[in-house]
Amino acid sequence: MADDPLGDALAAIVAEGGGAAPLRVCQAGVEALPIDGAAITMMTALDRQEPVCASDEVAGRIDELQFTLGEGPCMEAFASGRPVIIPDLQERIDRRWPVFSLHAQRTAARGLYVLPLQLGAIKVGVMDLYSLVPGGLPLRALTNALRMADAAMWTLLDRRGEDHGGPLGHDAEVMYGLTDLPLHRAEIHQATGVILAQANVSAEQALAMLRAYAFANERPIDEVARDVVERRLRFAGGPS
Repeated sequence: MADDPLGDALAAIVAEGGGAAPLRVCQAGVEALPIDGAAITMMTALDRQEPVCASDEVAGRIDELQFTLGEGPCMEAFASGRPVIIPDLQERIDRRWPVFSLHAQRTAARGLYVLPLQLGAIKVGVMDLYSLVPGGLPLRALTNALRMADAAMWTLLDRRGEDHGGPLGHDAEVMYGLTDLPLHRAEIHQATGVILAQANVSAEQALAMLRAYAFANERPIDEVARDVVERRLRFAGGPS
């Protein structure tokens, strides 16, 4: 039987599980595929997402941009259930997500490959892969990237602390592990609630206001959220 070091590594990571498993999947892919970085994000809806891990700063920045701006290929991959391949981020501004494209061009990434993480109708999140050189993924590399995505999906499902074949009728936040997310994203959701009350707007509008403020002031959205939660920043009126 032919050697399959990536397959062996992914199988071992999934079998061992643990909190570091998603990052280990990213690292295994970076070692085996013609990519330079990877990131995994949990999602339950287009406006409910949580970065789980990133192999490096560039991957983390691409992930953060999409959350802050509320647009990007990860949203399309999650909604459609299909991979989104961008051979060269620097080539042009993509009309589907123009603001993301503009800011992504300021990173070192060239090729970007976004894969949905899902099991049938159950959508868990997305995985972003990037390359420092332009071009699509060769067929073999794309096949292995999809195997990475499968492994990443199982590591996220395993974070629920439930059997993979267990009942799926739980609340989405519990089901996908969003109750155990890092603090900075919890603060974003808390800040959204504060803005909702201050400005008398819907939750969707409150999150949009938070994102818009962070973007306009070129600040990380988690920093702005912290200011809102700690009452250093107030949103007195709704959007016009």
